[in-house]
Amino acid sequence: MAVTANQVIKAQGAGALQKAPVAASTTLYQGTIAFTERTSGDGEGYVLGDDDGGVNDFAGIVAQEADNSSGSAGDVDAELFQEGVFELQGTGFVQGYVGDLAYASDNFTVTPSSSSTTKIGKFVEYVSTTKMMVKIDKQQA
Repeated sequence: MAVTANQVIKAQGAGALQKAPVAASTTLYQGTIAFTERTSGDGEGYVLGDDDGGVNDFAGIVAQEADNSSGSAGDVDAELFQEGVFELQGTGFVQGYVGDLAYASDNFTVTPSSSSTTKIGKFVEYVSTTKMMVKIDKQQA
C-alpha cells in the first residue's frame, strides 16, 4: 500500500546520493521508493512515487522529503540512494526469498512477484513476514 508520510530509513552501506528532478504536483516521502516516469508526455524522465503497474523505472530510495506538490516538473530535486541494503516492507515473506529478485508494487511495498511491478534489486536477508533487507542497485534494476 502506497504511503503518504515520511518513513524511517533502515540501511546498511547506503551509497552516495544522486539528485533527480521531481515530477509536477508530486511529493516524495523520505524512505519510500521513487520511480522515473517512462510514459510519453511532459512528465517523462522526472521522478515520482508511482511505478505505474511496472511501466516506470526504479530511481532509488528517497533520502529526505522532496515536496514539489505545487510546482512544475523539475522545480524541485530529490536526493535518492541508488545502491545499498535497505529494510523494506511487504507481506508473506519467508526465508526462501533470500537471493530472489525484489520488485516494487508501489512506493513502499516490495514483493518477489514480477507481475505489474518494477524490479529494484535482490532480497538478501529475511527479517520477518513483513520485512526483508533488499540490496538495491539502480544500475541492475
